[in-house]
Amino acid sequence: MRTARRLGFLVTAIALGLLASTGSALAALTDASGQNEQATSSRGLDHATSSHWGWDYTPSIGNVAGRPYIKSLRVSNDAGNTFVDLVVPDSADGTNGWAPQAATIGGHVSDVYAFISPTNGCNTSQTPETANCYDPPNRVSVYLAHSSDGTSWSENFTSTASQYPAITSSSMIDITIGFKAAYSSLRWTWVSGVPAYWTDTVSTGATGDVELKFTPKTVPVMNSGGCSQIPVSTCDVPQADHEYLEPSLILSMDTTLSPSLAGALFGSESAFIGSLDGAPPNLTYGIAAPHKNADGTDRAGRFFALLPDSVLSLFSTSVASFDPAILSVTRSGDAGTFLPGWTPWTTGANGTSGEFLTISDISFSAPKFTVARSGGSQSGGGGGSSSTSGSGGNANKVK
Repeated sequence: MRTARRLGFLVTAIALGLLASTGSALAALTDASGQNEQATSSRGLDHATSSHWGWDYTPSIGNVAGRPYIKSLRVSNDAGNTFVDLVVPDSADGTNGWAPQAATIGGHVSDVYAFISPTNGCNTSQTPETANCYDPPNRVSVYLAHSSDGTSWSENFTSTASQYPAITSSSMIDITIGFKAAYSSLRWTWVSGVPAYWTDTVSTGATGDVELKFTPKTVPVMNSGGCSQIPVSTCDVPQADHEYLEPSLILSMDTTLSPSLAGALFGSESAFIGSLDGAPPNLTYGIAAPHKNADGTDRAGRFFALLPDSVLSLFSTSVASFDPAILSVTRSGDAGTFLPGWTPWTTGANGTSGEFLTISDISFSAPKFTVARSGGSQSGGGGGSSSTSGSGGNANKVK
């Protein structure tokens, strides 16, 4: 998961003014730098070793040829009015290991790239088994990183000093991910940020794409583990060490989950991780984060979930007939505060027709929120319910 990847990640950042981007540091970055990093990194991308998982050790899907890939990646810094390509659209194919070519912006190569990393996959010394590792991996991590020299990459976008172009907590990122027929068991998707647009044409046994537009938001960063288990269960770290902007998403490819979760999208702000359990008519989302921000103040996060019309129909409602009283939103796992609200999504503006749930004023550490048919009673406004904690387990392993 991200914790393990972060500890092994070189976060060397060369101070580089965005307006003074003609220096030799940018010249060292080539349009194939991201391709090389995806293909040869020993941190768990395409190349597997005896200590790192990698896509070239997933024979069940044809290895690298079967993994998801980036079809397009764009960013807008004017509220989504105009977008700039960070990679050349549809440039990923079999000739370059399904890693797209970096785009050129204003005569300079973009130093922002998206990487596809297997989570809970196997390394070359392991035999796939449920208690050990998976072939194919049951989760996929997609994350953005930037580099000024093509060799040192950083997931931390908190400072814009070494980014070209800049990505901030006000940017809108537009990413399209392609799926191969051999590995298309997509269930839920969690994003670290606020979703604004979503389309999904993925179905089991067939090729398909997902497109997501989102605004990235900060996440708590801990020097020690304790919050990264999936399904979300516990978060025993009282205070974060840092608050970083790290645009990323998790794709659950877990075939043991209900097919009715296919295409489910949710996200969070100021939370470390999220997961989705169950199936309609009871959807239970979990998120985890320390109670305290890095500066010692109390954390208040937000959660976001799209319930498309296809899911609303399982609750015997639709966007056209939706009333907040139809569904209840309750908190369990850890007692605390929360405030739910609903906003309609339309196909034209948001890619998918549905109801968009926003839960604000969330206190942590590992709450669960259940959306269920309320039987006509009004959805709860704020305040927690149960003080029963989630189950224990190894909080450092994503299951």
